Amino acid sequence: MISAVNLAIVIPAVLGGILFLAALYLVACYIGFYLLIVKPPAFDTSKPNPLMGPDFPAMVKKLGQDLTVLKKLPSEEITVTTRDGLRLTGQFYSASSRVTVVCLHGYGSSGYGDFGSRALGYLRSGYNVLLVNHRHHAKSEGKYIGFGVLDRFDVPVWLNAVNELIPDGEIFISGVSMGGATAMQASCLALPKNVRGIIEDCGYTSVKEEFEFQLRRVIGFVPRLTLKIIDTMMKKIAGYGMDDINSIDAVRESKAPILFIHGDSDIFVPTEMVYRVYDACTTEKELYIVPDCAHAMAEFKGGEEYYKRVNDFILKHSEILGSE
Repeated sequence: MISAVNLAIVIPAVLGGILFLAALYLVACYIGFYLLIVKPPAFDTSKPNPLMGPDFPAMVKKLGQDLTVLKKLPSEEITVTTRDGLRLTGQFYSASSRVTVVCLHGYGSSGYGDFGSRALGYLRSGYNVLLVNHRHHAKSEGKYIGFGVLDRFDVPVWLNAVNELIPDGEIFISGVSMGGATAMQASCLALPKNVRGIIEDCGYTSVKEEFEFQLRRVIGFVPRLTLKIIDTMMKKIAGYGMDDINSIDAVRESKAPILFIHGDSDIFVPTEMVYRVYDACTTEKELYIVPDCAHAMAEFKGGEEYYKRVNDFILKHSEILGSE
């Protein structure tokens, strides 16, 4: 029989072990939170990336060549202050046009990182370009990545900055990946009336659904308690939750036409998400599925067809260009 003395030793030891394991688990959850919205791990852009597809190194090479050209062009640094007091930076390129494309980059990237090639394409098509750097990216302030949930409220601030530069102009919003989700999630806000359209490329429905999809793909299931704890940390520390906004709900109340673009081989933001947001959208809309295309590769894989679709969309909805 176990004596009272033995129980007095065993029970505290067991409880101590449980508390130790619980503490380790919470530390692991915090590391997950940290790696998601504070310090995402970097990866080698010179090698094929399983999430981005086998064409990724070739796309990165082209991007580098295009950036060399782009950065030699005259530009102006633009700064704005968000409603919560952060100073964000962007780069404005003028094509001496009254039509400006505001470019919203993806997770862990920058205006140059995701829009080096696209910016050249927009400029060559005759549009001004504003390359935005989201909070906690590049030179923009902020402690946490906003995943679009926070960044959507920064979009009207950027649009107002463009209207100060070109008071009698028109604006189109172009977003890729997290930037695509940001564009969709901002589409239901009170945007300036001269926003003529949104070009949304491979954005997700919500942060929560994107995390759940990746967890199922990588480990085969969703550890819901872990996800709940990380979500709680996000709310308490970063000020937003994974499910605070859903792109599906946002586009139901969109104030502008939307061109939805997605690769048919996207395993980072699954292609099925674009069909759901497209079906939900109640404004004028178009859908362009790029064949044999992985995540955020539509411009590279689509080539001339990509720019034809984008330019046709802009020309269709621009009152300025339509009257020329």
